[in-house]
Amino acid sequence: MLHPAEELASQFPLHPSPLVKYIRLGLANGALPLTSGQPYLDAMDVEAMAECAMKGILSHPKGLLYGSNRGLGALREAVLHWQKTEGCAPEEAGEEHLMLTLGSQYAFDLICQGTVKPNDPVALDAPCYPDTWCTLIRHKARLMPIPVDQDGMDLDVLEERCTRGDIPKLVYTILNHQNPSGCSMSPERQARLLKMADRYRFLIVADDPYRLLNLDGPRDHGASIPLVGFQSGLVLYLGSFSKVLAPGLRLGWILGHPAMVESLARLQEMTMISMPAADSLLVLEFLKQGLMAEQLQRVRRFLKVRRDALKEGLARWKLNVRVPSGGCFINLFVDQPSAMAMELVTHRGVATVPERAFWPHVPEAKDRFLRLSFSWCSPEELQRAADIIGELASEGVRG
Repeated sequence: MLHPAEELASQFPLHPSPLVKYIRLGLANGALPLTSGQPYLDAMDVEAMAECAMKGILSHPKGLLYGSNRGLGALREAVLHWQKTEGCAPEEAGEEHLMLTLGSQYAFDLICQGTVKPNDPVALDAPCYPDTWCTLIRHKARLMPIPVDQDGMDLDVLEERCTRGDIPKLVYTILNHQNPSGCSMSPERQARLLKMADRYRFLIVADDPYRLLNLDGPRDHGASIPLVGFQSGLVLYLGSFSKVLAPGLRLGWILGHPAMVESLARLQEMTMISMPAADSLLVLEFLKQGLMAEQLQRVRRFLKVRRDALKEGLARWKLNVRVPSGGCFINLFVDQPSAMAMELVTHRGVATVPERAFWPHVPEAKDRFLRLSFSWCSPEELQRAADIIGELASEGVRG
């Protein structure tokens, strides 16, 4: 017989993330972690952030009180200015177009709270970051996985669904250096997706945490979604400090039409009153001091050295890999990725994640590659991991 607390807990509509399973397996087995996509401490200027935290709080002590449901006004202004200089926000955007959130994952949950009703169809990248579709399952959405290729979401597949009358309530996509595939949506597809949203009246949720992590020089984004689509009311653009500054700060933002932002801000106020003050004041001071440009160079150098170390290590074994021009992941195409991932973590000391972990339980789910994160290990550890993976790949894996 279940304990009353266990009986209540069993009724929570929660779906565990398969990604967490592989991260925990790696920890339990003391394996080299090629699982987590967060940059390690060496990618962060910890001393500068500590100084900014102290100076930010002392300079704005009233920030420690309850604040706006959109987040600290001065920080919203600073984020908007920074995003305009990076080409991520249109020049005509004002503070009314932007609100701060607890990272982009919470932002997506907030959007689902406000827009998704049980059995609403929601299209999303396939494969996709699992916390996204776990969130949709929690909100009882009907999932519509749309495959991705090197240019992002396959809009021919999405268009076919729409013409059959299966029109999504919203479409979720990661625009640049997608997790887990590393693909980026081409400007042509972004323009087409905007036209489709207007024709079929669905909402685009464009998540972009890796946009500024180009490792092979600047990327021409063209007439991208955040610059063109925000005024239509059919686009919500999500940004985050997690990959470029520090994931533990839990700060992100939503850029969109003022009416959408105002509604989501009211919902955020009902959920959490206001944003955490200390994190906001730290980031405000960091941006005011002009430290972000140097930080972006720092994190790009950090990731590029590690990506190239892993790439070179895998190349020695002549393995079939997809190496993106940015972000945090390499794809290794092998037979039986799930079986190989388990063998690596339990017997070889390397933790990876198979593609299958990025698919919900749908008939079209695939398992073609291992996602190898290069953001947490040293270059030497990544070279060692590549040799272990190469040895196992040459031996073959039993199913």
